Amino acid sequence: MSVHANEFTPAGKQWFAPPSHILEAMEPPHTGCGGHLRVLSLGRQSHYRAPFLWRYDLGGYYDYLARGFAAGHLYVPLEPSPVLLGMANPWDPAINDAYKMQDMALYRRHYYLYFGVAPAVLLFWPWRLATGHDLPESFALFLLCLAGFLFSSAKLLRLLDLANARPGGLVLALLVFALGICQSVPYLLNRPAVYEIAIASGYCFLSVAIFCLAYGAQSGRPALCLVVFGVLFGLAMASRPHLSLAALVAALFLGSLRRFSSHRMIAFGLAFAAICAAVGIYNQQRFGNAFEFGFRYQLSGPGQNQIDLAARNLIPGFYFMLLRPPDFSPVFPWMHLVFRHSYEVLEKLPRRYFYEPTAGALWTAPFLLGVVFLPRKQRILAAIAVSAAAILLFLATTHLMTQRYAVDFLPLGLLASLAGIVIYRDRASRRVRRLITVLMVLAIGYSSIANLALGFAGPYDDLLRNRPASYVRIARWFSPFPQTRPLLNPEIQLVFRVHFANQQSGFRKPLVTLGGVHHGWSLSVQHLLRGPQLISQTEQSQSHFDILARDPLSATFRITWSRRTRIMQVVLDGQTVITEPLATLVTAPAQVLIGSGFTSPIEVQGKSVWEALD
Repeated sequence: MSVHANEFTPAGKQWFAPPSHILEAMEPPHTGCGGHLRVLSLGRQSHYRAPFLWRYDLGGYYDYLARGFAAGHLYVPLEPSPVLLGMANPWDPAINDAYKMQDMALYRRHYYLYFGVAPAVLLFWPWRLATGHDLPESFALFLLCLAGFLFSSAKLLRLLDLANARPGGLVLALLVFALGICQSVPYLLNRPAVYEIAIASGYCFLSVAIFCLAYGAQSGRPALCLVVFGVLFGLAMASRPHLSLAALVAALFLGSLRRFSSHRMIAFGLAFAAICAAVGIYNQQRFGNAFEFGFRYQLSGPGQNQIDLAARNLIPGFYFMLLRPPDFSPVFPWMHLVFRHSYEVLEKLPRRYFYEPTAGALWTAPFLLGVVFLPRKQRILAAIAVSAAAILLFLATTHLMTQRYAVDFLPLGLLASLAGIVIYRDRASRRVRRLITVLMVLAIGYSSIANLALGFAGPYDDLLRNRPASYVRIARWFSPFPQTRPLLNPEIQLVFRVHFANQQSGFRKPLVTLGGVHHGWSLSVQHLLRGPQLISQTEQSQSHFDILARDPLSATFRITWSRRTRIMQVVLDGQTVITEPLATLVTAPAQVLIGSGFTSPIEVQGKSVWEALD
């Protein structure tokens, strides 16, 4: 049975829409990862946590694809809107989102997925055939990430064994902990969606492939091992096509080993080629081209349905992937990804460059620099490091950048770095070993906090945005100091006097900020030719007020908000000039800032932030 895409929600963006009786049965959120994970809509406008939903038809993109496979066709069982099909160019980014399924590929009146097919074939389709229902995408993501972590840990043990390194139980536990937390996978788990599942699938199969490579290199049955290697690297490619770069590096590494002769390497090539051929046939049947994954038929934003590989993208690509700093804050979760509309290194980005909030890998996993300690004789470690570098280089040359892409290369780089550091430590003097151990503990401690913080906040602070009471309750567990402890709907009273300096027209600076992006408020001053203008802004609304020009220009502000009125009131020299509705306010006292970065003199006469008791 097919349904129109825009029948699911009016906006066509709520891609996960369980029936109402499922919503009524949902339990309160769980902060642990023990039988529950977040079940999130793919749309950025809403999300919620829920138990795994095992006996329902859900709304995940891979679930749709599995239904199509079960019905005997390669397209998803959603009928595109007749309005969309009637347009001359249905791929035009300017088309209203209500008429399309965002990030699906539209070709010959059918919807397809351009995302890797491996998760659908190996997880979602078999589950659909066995149970008659959809596999929860949240569980699939959890399963793939868990498998990737387990095999990453096992291959670390093997690599250390091959190098005769004996780090000791405590150091080994620290390394395994780092492999589980510090490689950006917690961020991936924040939003179980089609994008994250494809990346997690690549992470999983690449981890299994390199694990088998580390163990199978000494096997007594080299031909069989090479077939297994080829299949596993092929499945990684079928999840994320550019992970085939790791297969190329693996082939070069195997070719350098004497025990794998050239005619035996044919087994690896044939196995990998068989998976590639299957994917090529899959593409040919869908789009009439074995090399077309559907990316250029994607319904998306400007420039997002093409891959622009160019050298001009390298500098911003490396910056976003490695060097871009996150936003630090004294308020839980202490680190955020914030979308900035300006580029901090160059004056402008390349044309059609698209990026989402990111934090460079060297900020989230600084011990990645330990790759310089790789021993020369450990060729397999070098192969792992080169694979990570090749994947990073590919990502940097594209014009598409987002934080989740770090999982394509960071686990490999992390594995090589940790192994290299431990091998170097094992061969150093006692004093150097102690120094390296201390630095490792500090670096892994910082990195684990950073990755867990980004995993908690995610790209858009959805928990704070959609469930502010839950956010405040959790944040208080980690906020021992009153100044940095978030409050839900505190009473606000601010009194201050500002002496405005003359500024160039268009100059704008925040005068007052309360809280963050979600459930916060700001008051800015913008200088215009006719005089200063106040701009009051929340997520939902914005108000303006022009201050009459006079010389010298100074004014006394009184700003109040209470949970009773839910109105942000700005009084200027005794006159109420702005009343901005604000239904919910979340802020810590440390987030109540007056004149931060403001160039004009400010006299703060009163500042009260307290939690009113009902």
